[in-house]
Amino acid sequence: MNGEDVFALAPTGAGKSLAYQLPAVMGHAPVLVVSPLVSLMRDQIEALRARGIPAGSLNSVNEPQENAVTRDLIAQRRLRLLYVAPERLVLDETIAMLRSFRPKLLAVDEAHCVSRWGHDFRPDYAHLAGIARKLGAPQTIAVTATASPQTRADIQALLFLREPKLFVSSFQRPNIDIAFRRKRNRLVDVASVLRAYHGQCGIVYCASRQATDELAHALQGLGAPALAYHAGLDSATRSAHQDQFIRRKDAVMVATIAFGMGIDRADVRYVLHADLPHSVEAYYQEIGRAGRDGAPSRAIAFASRHMGAAREGAFGEAQASRDMRDLAQGYDCRWRVVLAHLGESGAPCGHCDNCRSRRRLLAPPQRAWRAATRWLENRAARNAPSAPEDAPVASAWTQVNEGEPAAPVARMRLLVVLKEERAAIARRQRIAPVAIADDAALRALSLLALDDADAMKRAAADILADFDAAATPLIATTLSFLRAD
Repeated sequence: MNGEDVFALAPTGAGKSLAYQLPAVMGHAPVLVVSPLVSLMRDQIEALRARGIPAGSLNSVNEPQENAVTRDLIAQRRLRLLYVAPERLVLDETIAMLRSFRPKLLAVDEAHCVSRWGHDFRPDYAHLAGIARKLGAPQTIAVTATASPQTRADIQALLFLREPKLFVSSFQRPNIDIAFRRKRNRLVDVASVLRAYHGQCGIVYCASRQATDELAHALQGLGAPALAYHAGLDSATRSAHQDQFIRRKDAVMVATIAFGMGIDRADVRYVLHADLPHSVEAYYQEIGRAGRDGAPSRAIAFASRHMGAAREGAFGEAQASRDMRDLAQGYDCRWRVVLAHLGESGAPCGHCDNCRSRRRLLAPPQRAWRAATRWLENRAARNAPSAPEDAPVASAWTQVNEGEPAAPVARMRLLVVLKEERAAIARRQRIAPVAIADDAALRALSLLALDDADAMKRAAADILADFDAAATPLIATTLSFLRAD
């Protein structure tokens, strides 16, 4: 309300549109809203009009009469909010018309589209700063749900004429459980999840229009209320399917990335990725459409066992693909990896598939340690006459200190760290992880428990002696972890 430029980042469903709608309602108007999708505009305009707030849009989907009415309202300065697609905004005739509109506030929705490093770059967004100058450099507010630190810097440099106030909310969505599963058959993979969520609303993302149509048709054949949505469908079909998705309790939208931004439905219980998105930012944006009501929701993605390397291209596409592959194939907490990519640190979530698997993996060693300790204690009791009372008792995992394991849990953590390190080395060397060191070698490293660092180093080197020299960093990783532990 003070007229300052603002750059706000907050998760899907956090109410970012209020940043420019509320000022318009309170008289800080007119507001020019740049929005990338007609469906997004339509939803917001209908909601505003239902509350008696004068709002309109200019886009190619409107009937000519509707656009004519909107132009008259612009000339009369009777609109509080005007929504325009960036492709129309860059036209000279639109700029000339908007000079008389004299917007007091320029709002840029889905601002990640400005950045070439973002997950949904739109070339016409790159011209917004120049257009703002032509319109008198009005106050600018940019909002988005997803932007890595690199994307944020790009947006600030390309969009704002003045230094904006930056507001960054936490990207954590603790009500969404993340899981990655092995891709086998697209229809079988997706249908198995839909059966578990029968009667509930969800979104299934596919990488292509053809895959979207084929999967939607196949699911319909199985009795699922599936709808297709992609840019290749005519606008009437897209609108009809979007309306059904909003209104039908058990709707399943099978879609490309064309669907989702600005969709106002809070009770989406699951988001499935039949195909992986091309970046972690896109992945976060898409799973964020689940559970906007705060209730427990699932995000399940299906990934091939051998995800191909991305072709080097413009704007860091290959790196984005590698980051997505690391998320899908890594052993760390899924949420921690996603948040780190967005510039936010976080503890393990405790409920993603990796966190759950780790709990299951850690239980058997603890039971094994207890069984081994009982066996050793019984053996020590039988041999008591020949053993001094203070003789140390060792388990198969590590040395025992005052009757407790030093850290069998930590040793399993070390095994996870070693597997992650092996995967990273394999990616750099472009060879299979098993060529670096097999699982048996990593388990042997995780069980080392010698007091002397030099002896530890020699033992680790012996374990890896039969493997590629690229495995050498695993020795330092082991020693560093055990020293810290």
